[in-house]
Amino acid sequence: MLSYRWAEKTICKKIFQQLISKGFRVWFDEKDMHGRSCSAMAHAIENSQCIVICMSENYENSNACHHEAEYAYVRQCRMVPLVVQSKYKARKWLGFIIGSLIYIDFTKHVFDKAFNMLEDELKPACQTTESATPVLSIEKVETKQVVTTEYANKQINQWTSEDVVSWCHTHHLSAFRQLLEHYDGASLLRLYHISKTNDEKDTFRLLQDDSQRLAGNGQSNLTFTEFIRFQTELERRINNEQSHLGKNNSTKTCALL
Repeated sequence: MLSYRWAEKTICKKIFQQLISKGFRVWFDEKDMHGRSCSAMAHAIENSQCIVICMSENYENSNACHHEAEYAYVRQCRMVPLVVQSKYKARKWLGFIIGSLIYIDFTKHVFDKAFNMLEDELKPACQTTESATPVLSIEKVETKQVVTTEYANKQINQWTSEDVVSWCHTHHLSAFRQLLEHYDGASLLRLYHISKTNDEKDTFRLLQDDSQRLAGNGQSNLTFTEFIRFQTELERRINNEQSHLGKNNSTKTCALL
């Protein structure tokens, strides 16, 4: 499994293509995953003989990358760390996970030399008992998520986390797409209730703090304008649901009469 941040896609895709050319059977999410979910990430890790971690500052600051690498660490997976950002040194949680592992620096060596070093690391780890062909599962941590409109036919309290993200995408709530990535419908309604019953500025400030932590660059992507649009769009959706339920109840009453 090749674990990396979307910002480093150019070098990582080059590594992927070279692995294919060397006879590795590779799982690459552009062909197989059709959108990322926690279960898909876990499945990829659990079915990989080796986890290749492409280290960079972007990777270190990504919650999704953190969760993925930590799960691989907890499962005691074999990990091969690569440096894909010039002069980067693993720190914080990533430094703890990598520990004393020997890493391959793709920014110090020419590509072919660095790849040969990677291939030497992967071949022993990725051999299977069924075939001499090394198997490596590869997934992008940051990928373009498939957006559906299945949420439109459900009540909010029935929404999955994918439904919440799709709803945010439909209404161009880009900061909330990131903030609410792991929210389901019940959590979304809870957040809405808090935002309407507490001081708006306090709620906005808390959400900005979360946005800042997720961004990893000390800056929040959430504006007050988007916060107001979030409240407005969700309130409109809730009112429409209540109106629809009211009509259905009225129809049932007439039928009984």
